[in-house]
Amino acid sequence: MAEKLRGRVGLITGTATGIGRAGALLFAREGAALVTMDVNDKLGRQTAAAVEAAGGRAIFVHGDVAKAADVERAVRAAVDTYGKLDLLWSNAGIGVFQRTIPQTTLEEWDRLLAVNLTGAFHVAKYGIPELLRAGGGTVVFTASISSVAGAEKWAAYCATKGGVLMLCRAMALDHARQNIRLNCVCPGSTDTPLQEADMRSRPKPYQEAVREDQAAHPMNRYATPEEVAKAALFLSCDDSSFTTGSAIFVDGGFTAM
Repeated sequence: MAEKLRGRVGLITGTATGIGRAGALLFAREGAALVTMDVNDKLGRQTAAAVEAAGGRAIFVHGDVAKAADVERAVRAAVDTYGKLDLLWSNAGIGVFQRTIPQTTLEEWDRLLAVNLTGAFHVAKYGIPELLRAGGGTVVFTASISSVAGAEKWAAYCATKGGVLMLCRAMALDHARQNIRLNCVCPGSTDTPLQEADMRSRPKPYQEAVREDQAAHPMNRYATPEEVAKAALFLSCDDSSFTTGSAIFVDGGFTAM
């Protein structure tokens, strides 16, 4: 079976753990040469090394997506290393859990916006010109079920992810005639360190909080990072060639309720 991303060069952000790490490994297995980016140097380098150990190609670039210069440097590394850039996956994100807006500090609000929304803006702003030079490409944003569904004490996070979804949809119209497709993958609760941090921040015992959270999904479990990565792969390859401005919800039925 042919590799779905053979000959393509990609930039994936937030690759140290969770969905981003799973995505880097999957995209490399499907033939992509990658630049991986994260603020966590140790784990970020481990992901790139795991790609290489499995026979793929990846370099790691330290970077914070909230900083324009860091994203621009990662884009330049892709072009300098591989000669072009074909796909972007803006995956890096953070959360502030169990806060109403009055309880959310200005520093928390600013940081959430900077990473989750402005970070997506940076990836698109600096990456899309290189996709145009390559003749087209794909952009995937990691949004969330929180882009369309509110949750108690998650208002700030929901606002950033709703912004990501609408950024994606509007940009898809801007670039539809330029052979560039933009889509969102919207995970429900996923078995990642970020999810664990959320559960541990809750007043209930951890295992009880996990059981209740899983039960909120009709399939009564968490997604695996690999399941989310496979949806992003679909949006990044030719299997989704007539799909732009869309969102795939990998949520075990949560948003169907």
